[in-house]
Amino acid sequence: MTPAPLSRAELWLRLLVIAGLWGACFPLLRYVAPQMPPLAIAAARAAFSASAVLAFLLVSGRLAWPRGRAIWGHMLVVGTLNGWVPNLLTATAMSGIESAPAALIQSVSPLLVGTASLLLFRDEVRGRGLFAGLALGLLGIVVILGPRALSGEAELGAALMMVGTAASYASGTLYVRWARPEVPEHFVIGQQVVAFIVALPAALLINGAGAFAQPGDVWLVVALLGVMGSALPLSLFIVLLTRAPAAKASLVGYLQPVSAALVGALWLGEVPAPHVLAGGVVVLGGVWLATRR
Repeated sequence: MTPAPLSRAELWLRLLVIAGLWGACFPLLRYVAPQMPPLAIAAARAAFSASAVLAFLLVSGRLAWPRGRAIWGHMLVVGTLNGWVPNLLTATAMSGIESAPAALIQSVSPLLVGTASLLLFRDEVRGRGLFAGLALGLLGIVVILGPRALSGEAELGAALMMVGTAASYASGTLYVRWARPEVPEHFVIGQQVVAFIVALPAALLINGAGAFAQPGDVWLVVALLGVMGSALPLSLFIVLLTRAPAAKASLVGYLQPVSAALVGALWLGEVPAPHVLAGGVVVLGGVWLATRR
């Protein structure tokens, strides 16, 4: 039975909830990054997220054992591109960049997807504003970094890591589209499990078990990252895609930086500088120009 389409009010309510949860990840990471090593954050976040996703799939009756060798390879790739790599990059970057600019830089991911899709998929329709949007998005990143980037005072390393995060998510999106999974839930749980399997041994090897000896407030934030910042919005987004067109569901990308900026300002006192706001407008304008139909 095909689910009934959402009304406009229902659609926007779901978009705001999902964007709010995803956007809150940036200030949460900003809080724990100075106290917990990035690999340990990635491992713990994946553990909480995998547990929550497994529980969701079990309760909803969507949990099924993957069959065939190919699906395991797909899960490994998706778990790398959409799992431990961006989690590690973001956790590392948040020690040197505030929530709002980090979220805005990551929001260029749809631009990268759109540009690469033209080269990889023959059925892609070339939008008139795609390359103009890409150029505008890159210009927005330069504006976000501000004049300090030219003088070498900005934390360019953190900004470049966020660009790497956007590129990793874009690559994961392209791979999922190419693989076209028969059971999307396999990719969802595979993403979290692979992220945990890779990040945990690496964290223990590089940082030692002491990296996980953190106070209660840090573990609470990491648990929120895994459950409320990863598993819940991802599960809600999957459900949303069954009841709304992908183009409308993708609007969450425009709302996520707003959520990150608001939570960062209210919780951490990170009020975005004027050039960050201006650059954000340019970036989101570029994303809109490139992805509009």
